[in-house]
Amino acid sequence: MFSITDNERLRDAYALLMFMQSDIPASAEKRAAVKNLAATIKREIRNYNNRPAPDVHIICADYDGRLELVQLPDELDKAHKADAADWFRNNCYLEAYNSPYDCTGQEFTNRYKLFRRRGHWFAYHSVSRDV
Repeated sequence: MFSITDNERLRDAYALLMFMQSDIPASAEKRAAVKNLAATIKREIRNYNNRPAPDVHIICADYDGRLELVQLPDELDKAHKADAADWFRNNCYLEAYNSPYDCTGQEFTNRYKLFRRRGHWFAYHSVSRDV
């Protein structure tokens, strides 16, 4: 019913909770319905705030691209660099496709660099946007 998918929806949920806490004269069944809705919204807020951390962290970004730090899966920890590079190209690499139109807005991989940190494979992934 009330799904929180980003920070804007999270702000809306908090604003709705603040509005629902104000004293509005209503019947007992309406107050019970509002109380149930508030419980649902609070549950969704907890679920959003306690979601697992993503494997991709954006280091810097602007209007035409971003630089990401990507952690490769734990199964690749003991793999050779060539295997990690193959996994990255198959799962993270964004291919650029030709288009007859200018400024398509499509994202594509500009470059990437694999390295090991704390026993895991990571990649700096530079993503550009056709603007």
